[in-house]
Amino acid sequence: MRFTAIRLLACLGLVAATLALSPTRASGAAFTVREPQAAPCTDSVGPSSPPPSAASLVSGLPGHHAQLYGHSGRPVLCPGSTATATIAFHNSGSLGWYAEGAPLLLGTWGPEPGQDRSSILGGDGSSGSPATGWPRADRAAIQPVPYIGPGQVAWFRFAVKAPATPGTYRLWLRPVVEGRQWLGEAVEWSVTVKTGDEPPPPQAAPPARTYLPAYSGGVRSIRVNVLLYHYVDAVPDRSDALRVDLTTSPADLEEQLLYLKAHGYTPVTTNDIWWTLDQGAALPPKPVNLSFDDGLISQYDNAYRLLRKHGITATFYVTANLVGREGYVTQAMLREMAAGGMDIQSHAVDHVSLAGATPEAQRYQACSARRILSEWIGKDVRHFAYPAGGYDESAFDALASCGYLSAYWTAGGSLQRSDRTLLLSRERVRGLARGAAALLVPLSR
Repeated sequence: MRFTAIRLLACLGLVAATLALSPTRASGAAFTVREPQAAPCTDSVGPSSPPPSAASLVSGLPGHHAQLYGHSGRPVLCPGSTATATIAFHNSGSLGWYAEGAPLLLGTWGPEPGQDRSSILGGDGSSGSPATGWPRADRAAIQPVPYIGPGQVAWFRFAVKAPATPGTYRLWLRPVVEGRQWLGEAVEWSVTVKTGDEPPPPQAAPPARTYLPAYSGGVRSIRVNVLLYHYVDAVPDRSDALRVDLTTSPADLEEQLLYLKAHGYTPVTTNDIWWTLDQGAALPPKPVNLSFDDGLISQYDNAYRLLRKHGITATFYVTANLVGREGYVTQAMLREMAAGGMDIQSHAVDHVSLAGATPEAQRYQACSARRILSEWIGKDVRHFAYPAGGYDESAFDALASCGYLSAYWTAGGSLQRSDRTLLLSRERVRGLARGAAALLVPLSR
């Protein structure tokens, strides 16, 4: 009894001390402040691809050739985590691969990040890439043994590091006999970055890319509908004809998204369009690019929500100096949209026409916007939309000097050409028409 009483008094004393040290509400009730706990986050890997059947393996093609043999599962990582990936290629040619002289490597390809360009997922620490042990910033791996003969398989291993911002990041890799030729087809690799252990939303298999550009007189051309939107909000009073023409209601936009899906249109990005014009790569059938100008808050509140709901990627051309102002998106919203799979690109520093501006002013508008937006979203911004559609010949020089790969104006139909990548075409979705009917004219051009 004496021991029990002592323990009871000790417990009461501990409680009293705790209450004395605990902060109190205005009513005097005691509570304990607890720091928010971070959601548990565990790295995982998706299913690997099985090797092809022996009957489907190709052998003895004259020269250097490579055939995809298989790969490990694509990783799902927590921010900052690393993982090792494996991609295997079968030597389907008549020549061996020698580590001495002209080794076989896995090189970066397009549309992301582009041929011989550094990646945010891995590298050697140069050109903005993380240091994950790659041979170079644009070479993920080198053949693992001194010689790989015809009919043998090379297993390439490379490390990737998850960026800090959640989202899905893609990396295209293609085997290359260094200094001689690229082999086979590129492999699309992806890393999904998550914040916690809730499963990421399922991703549908990408559609087959079978639509090739035409080629004539050294120029590639392909029809891609690029649709232009501004406000995604309640339609204003009809007395403001311009604002009505620039406005698509959320209900109308959803009807248009459903129409595009029902009629077999496939969303593509600005990188996809540029890559097919630059390299002749195939696009999925009936490609369409949805673009939204200026960085309006209604695009975040309504368009982004509907695009995510229906699994559609779109391009948002953002004017840097409008970010954070009333009626426009914030930096945090831009980062969220980029992490959510949206394509964030440049609409200049200020919403001013480049036509007639001095070359210095044009370079300021283009170069500064690219730098600012790239820093904000953690991805390289390489595509541009002319504010108010205004441009001139010196604007082309300014964009090229700033490192842009393509640029769009506000008309011109759907025919995109490789000899005018800084003057690609878009068609505006007019707010004067309602629902899916608003798509009939721009899709027909």
